[in-house]
Amino acid sequence: MQELLNKDVLLTVATPSYNRAHTLPEVYASLCAQTDKRFLWMIIDDGSTDRTEELVNGWVKEGKLQIAYHKKPNGGKASALNVGIGLLETRYAVCLDSDDTFYPRAVEIALEQLDSIRDDDAYCGLLALRNNPDGRVMGGRPIPEGTEKVTAVDIFLRWNLKTELICFYKTALLKQYRFPEFPGEKFVSPAWMQYEITRDRAYKPSWDQLCCCEYIADGLTKNKRKVIMRNPRGYTCIKRFSFDLAPNLKQLIKNGIMYDCGCLLGKDKDWLKNAKHKGWAIVLMPAAWLVRMRRFNSKS
Repeated sequence: MQELLNKDVLLTVATPSYNRAHTLPEVYASLCAQTDKRFLWMIIDDGSTDRTEELVNGWVKEGKLQIAYHKKPNGGKASALNVGIGLLETRYAVCLDSDDTFYPRAVEIALEQLDSIRDDDAYCGLLALRNNPDGRVMGGRPIPEGTEKVTAVDIFLRWNLKTELICFYKTALLKQYRFPEFPGEKFVSPAWMQYEITRDRAYKPSWDQLCCCEYIADGLTKNKRKVIMRNPRGYTCIKRFSFDLAPNLKQLIKNGIMYDCGCLLGKDKDWLKNAKHKGWAIVLMPAAWLVRMRRFNSKS
């Protein structure tokens, strides 16, 4: 990929994609509209069988953007992102989903704010809440004003924000990590990276509009229950973070039940060994059985 890059390219916009020829044109249009073009668009095609490759080849010929296209056997979003992480060569990186778009000044704003923390090892990158098509932040609640550092625990557990994030990373740090991959499963939430990378570091928060997210009928979030049932170990590895790092009793009980439930779905024999709060894991198991039967009954 080195021949594609020039010294001015600072950011890789990575888009994992599977049969998204119907949504990628909007992603492309939003990237073409960027006020700052110092980025490479990396499409990691996760074994698509639609017109994705044909579309991308056409965009490469247009020459409006620097584009790198990589096709791999279908293995799910986490495996696609792992491939992308291994290929990164720019100073910064961000994942832009195949059904999301950037606001026109997103790259410009992100690079300016990232450069302000470039040499500060306390930060892993920049974080903003994604926006609904009407411009409001997802979930309706913003990051508290005046916050200087943000971790996954803050977002998901302490503030309990019901949202999705757009995260720009320092590449040198990001390349030290890889998403877990489980045989027979194809999904691990991006929250895994957000929890893992903020164990010892934090994001710089941004209140700017950077990413617009509109859920589609066949998207992962719209089909959350099915995704969990098909990827129980990928689900459980996130809930283990939430359970282990719960900042209060309410979050501990809530996430403990769902951790146990995920272990039941995945038939994890090491469920107790892997839990930090072993006593709570045992106490909450009956409640997890009820949730398993009521919410994840394959016949419902």
